[in-house]
Amino acid sequence: MFNIQNKDKLYSNLKSILKTELIPTEIWQASGHDEFRPAAVLVPLFWQDEEIHVLLTKRSEQLKHHSGQVSFPGGGFDEADITIRQAAIRETKEEIGINSVYIDVVGYLDDIETNSGFYVTSFVGILKDGFSVVINEDEVAEVFSVPLSFFCEEKNCQKRSANYQGKNVNYYVYEYNNYTIWGVTAEIIVKLVKKLKNK
Repeated sequence: MFNIQNKDKLYSNLKSILKTELIPTEIWQASGHDEFRPAAVLVPLFWQDEEIHVLLTKRSEQLKHHSGQVSFPGGGFDEADITIRQAAIRETKEEIGINSVYIDVVGYLDDIETNSGFYVTSFVGILKDGFSVVINEDEVAEVFSVPLSFFCEEKNCQKRSANYQGKNVNYYVYEYNNYTIWGVTAEIIVKLVKKLKNK
């Protein structure tokens, strides 16, 4: 399903299963809620060893929020951002140095409201050949990738529960090598995988 022979088919499938209606516009403002801050992340996909991989970051231990956690590049919407899509592109450049000319945004997933007070839009982008990573060490400890096929294996996805501010909260977890991928990042991956499998 994800080998190099099906590369073009996968790209067209992504465009057909993801939301795309707001991608071309230059006036798409961030979705707003009084109690949530709008934010955006990029789910970067690229080809390596003849299969598609998902690029992920491990946040710096020095950060105030979510330090040391695995995440996608992204962050909060700034007033300087023209669109919420631009926030994802800007943050990707700031965190891991990938220039926008190497990112082909093919669509986006349903928004997620996080327990930390953000309203996150997840954009799926194909990284073009020739991209390079330059880590901003103030924000990112390391960058790594995981084959998309790993996330599509049901046995690799665990569902756990925890008490958060007096409420029972369910969340997803993937264990890959020495990395634990959980929380909103895992939820975004689950959403993408479900769309791919329902195609």
